[in-house]
Amino acid sequence: MSEDAGRGRTLVIAVDGFGPQDAEEITAGMPATAHPRLLEAVPGPVQSLTILPGGPSEPVPALVSLSTGASVAHTGVATEIPFEPGSPESRPTWYANSLLAPTLFDQAREQGLVTAALQWPATAGAEIDLCLPLVEDLRHYRNRWEMTEATSSPRMVREHLAPRRAAGVQLSQVPADALVAEIAAEACASGRIDLLAVRLTSLGAARREHGPTSPRARRALDDVVETIEQVVLAFAPTAQDRLLLMPGRALVPTALLVHPNAALAQQGLMRTDGTRLVDFRALVWPDGPRGALHVRRDEGEAVHHLALDALAEIAAHSRLEMRRVDDGVGATAQTDVIAVLEGGPGTVFGLSATHRPLVEGDDPYYAGPRAVADPSRPTVALASGPGLPTAEAEGGWADLGVTLAGAMGLRLPGATATGMRPCEQQPI
Repeated sequence: MSEDAGRGRTLVIAVDGFGPQDAEEITAGMPATAHPRLLEAVPGPVQSLTILPGGPSEPVPALVSLSTGASVAHTGVATEIPFEPGSPESRPTWYANSLLAPTLFDQAREQGLVTAALQWPATAGAEIDLCLPLVEDLRHYRNRWEMTEATSSPRMVREHLAPRRAAGVQLSQVPADALVAEIAAEACASGRIDLLAVRLTSLGAARREHGPTSPRARRALDDVVETIEQVVLAFAPTAQDRLLLMPGRALVPTALLVHPNAALAQQGLMRTDGTRLVDFRALVWPDGPRGALHVRRDEGEAVHHLALDALAEIAAHSRLEMRRVDDGVGATAQTDVIAVLEGGPGTVFGLSATHRPLVEGDDPYYAGPRAVADPSRPTVALASGPGLPTAEAEGGWADLGVTLAGAMGLRLPGATATGMRPCEQQPI
């Protein structure tokens, strides 16, 4: 047996919108009637690992913390949408050059392992053998095919994309998760992949757009379990291999829509042209149920106090908590973060400087999400295979990344976490 064969492979599947209850149902075997092959494909016992409240709540920064073992303050990807307002050359979080810390893919490649990342954030331009970021950055490309081929790895283009383009496939008509599952199956059939990371996004999109319990969301859950099954069966894990199923935070119905930038605009701290941001001295950048107060670094204490007073007033009227930040210096090249607004479950922060209320029922004027992540609740990852915890363990996204790297015999040099730890015993 070769050294690689004895080392075992690793499959990581991250499912946006897949909550703790979904993970519990899989471990309890509830989907087995509809999807019996999924449980049969996992050769060893499956352990539930608790991702504690706190840390990133949105999928992109959470998965970047997982792949680097670092907190969002050290990854370079702190929010779902990068903070670069008004910059025509902004680089969204699809690109590897956003990162400040080495990734699991980097370390695996240094050890001569074959890596693949499909729809994984911050991988475009990385040294990954089979890389399919599925970038959505049409400002910089003429069409979807050009964009996909330019941001995918040469091997991905040669083996999987070029044949599809030659056959006349229209990427805009192929669901992203379906394309990812097809290519994952093809890649696994073509040869050994030591680290395969797959991200599925359709369930999260359906639950956010239509509500977590809507009929569309229920159909999306059935579809995503079939897709997980397809990928796991193609990977064909053995007892030497590791599997990690990563959910996102639990999604809860949107209950409160807050526009803190309206308060800053009233104080003259930002300038708009209609709904478009023209310039700002202070600005709240939203990240799901949180908002970070950025202030330009060349502004004095007077602007700090003015912005904080304006947000303290809106926080008092909207049941928000405003938390001062002492370590937000240098949050971006132009700004410092001096405070964070946090809402309760179901809160959504808007970027707009105009008020738009959230009303009951089908509101034709509200185009925001019907569900939002709740970072105050824990979530559950499912793990199986050598080196991964065999008893209940807990930690953050970065802790899980460190533990996964250790199970693979790798080290994440930029990690700020220490790894998953045994769950604390609850008092009787």
